[in-house]
Amino acid sequence: MTAAAGLFDDFAKKRYFGSLDGFRALSIIAVIWHHTGGDIVDGTIPMLRVGFLGVDMFFVISGFLIVTLLLRERDRTGDISLKGFYIRRTLRIFPIYYAIMAGLAALFLFVRPGSDMANAFWRELPFYLTYTSNWTHVAVFAVAWSLACEEQFYLVYPPIEKFLRKLAIPAIVLFIFVNQLVNFGVFDAFFESLLGTAELEVLQATFTPICFGVLVAHICHYRESFAKLAPMVQHRAMPLVYCGLLLVLLNIPFEDISGFPRLIAQMLMTLLLLSCVIREDHLLDGSMKMFVFKRIGLVSYGMYLYHMFVREAMSRGLPESLFNQSVLRFTMCLVVTWVIAEVSFKFVEAPILAYKDRLKERAEAKAAAGA
Repeated sequence: MTAAAGLFDDFAKKRYFGSLDGFRALSIIAVIWHHTGGDIVDGTIPMLRVGFLGVDMFFVISGFLIVTLLLRERDRTGDISLKGFYIRRTLRIFPIYYAIMAGLAALFLFVRPGSDMANAFWRELPFYLTYTSNWTHVAVFAVAWSLACEEQFYLVYPPIEKFLRKLAIPAIVLFIFVNQLVNFGVFDAFFESLLGTAELEVLQATFTPICFGVLVAHICHYRESFAKLAPMVQHRAMPLVYCGLLLVLLNIPFEDISGFPRLIAQMLMTLLLLSCVIREDHLLDGSMKMFVFKRIGLVSYGMYLYHMFVREAMSRGLPESLFNQSVLRFTMCLVVTWVIAEVSFKFVEAPILAYKDRLKERAEAKAAAGA
C-alpha cells in the first residue's frame, strides 16, 4: 500500500477533523482583532491590517466540511437528504441568531425607541430576517453579512449536489471564475449602473473561499483525485510551509489586498487547511489542538455573533483612557466575548446540538433499515 493510499483510508474513516477547531479559533481571534485593534496598524506589521481575512478562513472550512459530510452521506445512504441537512443547519445557526434579533427588537421598542439606531434597525430588519444583508449596507448588525453569504451557499449548493451531481464541479469552477471577475473589478461599472454601488459585500471575493473548500472536499473524497493531490500536502511539515508562505504574503505592504493578493491568500489558506486535515500527525497538530484553541473554536460561532455587542458595551462603560488602548481593548473584548459564548453554548447551543445529533442518528438508522 502506498503512503497516499494509507492516508486516504485514514481520511475516509475520520468523523472529526481535530485541526478545524484550531482554525476556527485563529479565524475568530483575527476578526475580533480587526474590529478592536485597528487603530494601531498604521506603520506596524502589515498582517495586522487584514484580520478580516479570518472570515475567508471560516468560509474555506465551511465549504470543505459541509460538502465532505454531504458526499459521505450519499456514499452511506445512496442519497442526500435535503430535509435532514436543512433541519441540522437550522438547529445550528438559527437559535442564537434570531435570539439576537429578538433582543435588538426589544431594545429598540422599549429602551431606545425613536433613536437613529432604532430607525436604522427597523429599516434593516427584513434583510437580517431573510439572511440577505450582504445585498445592502447595514449598520446595526453589520457582521450578519457573512452569515448571509453562508446561508445563501447552504440554500443553493446542496440541491446542486443532490440533483445535478455531474454539474457540481463545473458549476463551482464557473462560480469561482465569475467571482474573480468581480474581485478584479471587471463588472464594477455594470454594478454601479444597476445597484448604484460596486462595494456591497456580496460583490466581494467572499464566495471564492467557500468554493475552494467545496473543491477540496470533492478532491479528497475520491481515491484517484486524492492520490494526485497528496504529494502537495502529505508531508508532515507542509502545514508549516503553507503557513509560512501565507504569513509572508500577508506581511507584504499592499495598499489594496483585492485582486491577486487576496486570491493567493485564499488559495494558501485552502492548502494550509488541506495539509492539516489530510493527516492528523502534522507538525502543527499540537498547537492546533491546544485547549484554548479547541474551546474558542468550539464556541467561535457565538463569539462571532456577540463580539461587536461586547465592543459597544466597552465603548460606553470603560473610561476613555482605557478604551483607547488598543491591545487592552482587544484582550478584554476577546476574553469577555469568550465567556459569554461559553455560557451561551452550555445553556442554549449544546442542548440544541444534542437534539440535532439525535435526529441525525435516527435518520441514519432509518436509512440503514431501508437499505
